[in-house]
Amino acid sequence: MNDIEVKDPEFCQIILKHRRIKNNLVILCEGTREYLNVHTPQQIKRLDDFPDANFWKQTIPMEWKSKKPVFIPCGSRSDILRIYPQLIDLHNNDPDNSYLSLHKLFILIDLDIQCQDISNICPHYQTTEELYHAIYENNPIDTNIIDQSKIIITGWIHKEAYFLEPDLQDYLQNELPLTKITYKNNPLSLETIYQDMIQDINDNPDINHRDNINNVLQRIEKFLSMSIPDKNSLINECEKLNQNSTITPQEKRKLIEVILKIVKAKPYWEDEIIIEDDYLSENKAEDNVLLAIARFYANSCNLSDQSNSTVYHIPQWVNFLYTKHKELR
Repeated sequence: MNDIEVKDPEFCQIILKHRRIKNNLVILCEGTREYLNVHTPQQIKRLDDFPDANFWKQTIPMEWKSKKPVFIPCGSRSDILRIYPQLIDLHNNDPDNSYLSLHKLFILIDLDIQCQDISNICPHYQTTEELYHAIYENNPIDTNIIDQSKIIITGWIHKEAYFLEPDLQDYLQNELPLTKITYKNNPLSLETIYQDMIQDINDNPDINHRDNINNVLQRIEKFLSMSIPDKNSLINECEKLNQNSTITPQEKRKLIEVILKIVKAKPYWEDEIIIEDDYLSENKAEDNVLLAIARFYANSCNLSDQSNSTVYHIPQWVNFLYTKHKELR
């Protein structure tokens, strides 16, 4: 048991005693647990203001006026999957000293490359990969599976992949005209990033690991409904993005989604993309871009649209959560 695991019970108690979760949907999400030592009410109130939780919080549209979901970052995907059953047990052992409503508790985890066992918390699906395929087999996504499992799993590899949504290229330029966003010293070009990510497939140790490559190939085979027998076939399919004149916009988007399902976007976002603004500090400029991206997804939500007609995953989750919120209030 490592140092983080030793602190799990204390961390769970902080969550259970977090007054803001009372009668609210609670979403355990990935993100830093640097606030494990918080004790005062003022510190506890800041639990969902940490960067990961705050991004998800900002994807909730303004029309959702009260009792918005509370997002609580709990560490890595493995940490969440370990904490979730502990939190339930601790609540059940002393419900009178808990603000949690178990029927309003969900978890939000990354798809990632590696497949992880979830059979101890999700009897209908053995692994994260099985759950992913069940939720995303069609569009719109199957929110009944989310409701049944209490697990939202990203349809792309992780949160940062949603920062590279192709429709964000023009949106960010229009939304933040004074902000300079560059990639490798040139104005941001998502097309260039996608091309570099295709090259990354060939050299990426996670994708090429013997425990992961078959999982990756099967993931894309199911998504494209075609045989992808090996890594070279996968790369050849992705490289059709270079043939802009021969593929339709729908086919192009699908190939971009293939890349965002298997290549980690976080290193590109954190290490290669530079955000500058003459009127803002570096941190504030970066926060501003993340806020604009969250707003893009929030504006794509239609809380009255039960058909979930948007192509974007995040608004589909939000629409589901809003429906759940109305059902349980």
